Amino acid sequence: MLWSGPQPGTSLAGANSKYESKHEPEHRDMATDDQNPQQPQMPGMPGMMPGQMMPGMPQQQNQMAGGMNPMMMQMMQMMGQMAGGMGMAPQFDASAAPFQGELNKDEDAGLDADIIRPATFDDLIRKQEPLPTGTVLDYLCLSEDGKHALGGLPKGCTMALVGPPGKGKTRTTLGTLARVAQTGTKVAFVVAEEGFHDKAGSGRDDLGSRLTKIGMAATGLNEADFRSQVLDNMWIIESQYHRGQTWDDFIAKYRYLVEKAGIGFVVIDSLNMLDPSKNKTADHLSTLKTYNHEQGVTCLCVGQIKDTGAPVGGEAMQHTADAVFLIEEMGLSSKDIAASWNGKYRERIDVIRAIKCVSAPTFPHPIRIEQKAGTGELQVSDLQPDDKAVLPLG
Repeated sequence: MLWSGPQPGTSLAGANSKYESKHEPEHRDMATDDQNPQQPQMPGMPGMMPGQMMPGMPQQQNQMAGGMNPMMMQMMQMMGQMAGGMGMAPQFDASAAPFQGELNKDEDAGLDADIIRPATFDDLIRKQEPLPTGTVLDYLCLSEDGKHALGGLPKGCTMALVGPPGKGKTRTTLGTLARVAQTGTKVAFVVAEEGFHDKAGSGRDDLGSRLTKIGMAATGLNEADFRSQVLDNMWIIESQYHRGQTWDDFIAKYRYLVEKAGIGFVVIDSLNMLDPSKNKTADHLSTLKTYNHEQGVTCLCVGQIKDTGAPVGGEAMQHTADAVFLIEEMGLSSKDIAASWNGKYRERIDVIRAIKCVSAPTFPHPIRIEQKAGTGELQVSDLQPDDKAVLPLG
């Protein structure tokens, strides 16, 4: 059996000393080690304390002054709670994280980006301008003096047109899109309820076909002129729910198109289908409205109503929109009411009224409506009572 220990005449301490000197780095400075005892180190980062940044490393976006980030502070808070308050450091409130760090200096333009001083404006007073539609929508809002109909949708506003199915909402918006595009305005049509073009050739009269037929009838153009004068100014965004797209996906496409093509008028059919849960319609409309205000976009959102007759989205949606136009059925429940509306006793007639408009007065009475032959667009009925007659266009 071979002896593997120290050789005769050599102490065990001497053997260990030889072994250490054999495996030590050649340039180790023992004096330095004695003067600077080692500190706990982060793996792979020599001389670095936990939570400390490396010299020269820029502070990260979510990192607070001193190198700490909110997640690490929350971990410290949890450790403090587990310790049961045994004299440890005060707990850190994560909600205070945004207030840590340095404030932007005064010369940073970001401080003034959202601060407005009206006294610096050259044009403080504006006049509401109309966007003509050629439909009953031109009569729902009034001029400032209330003596004339505005003559169109209030420009720059985000509005809701809501009502029961089959009353002509979509056909009215299709005709409006064609007329506005014919003037040279860039328009967009957001399709959320059905496919726009039947690529499979199933024989269905798809939405694109109906748009062309209604638009040609509304503008009086043939197909060739309709392509060049109307469709060249029109873009379609498909945002059906079966595509698995979220509201954020829609907004990304919407912003891209508005800013790239310079869109001035948008129809969304329908806003409710962009939120199948029906729980965030008002929130989505609010987001859309403020963006449209920044870009100067006029937007008409088609909406649905509940069984109660109230718009989907409730009062919150009505409060959020710049203007709300409601189509509803009116029951002529007495002979006097029937006579006043040029109808028959117990007849049900379709009317439209402006529930609100933030930028213009509204017509005070419901307007009896009917669908125009050839296009199905909504127009003022010839049976509108004389004492509730619509005002002349301004």
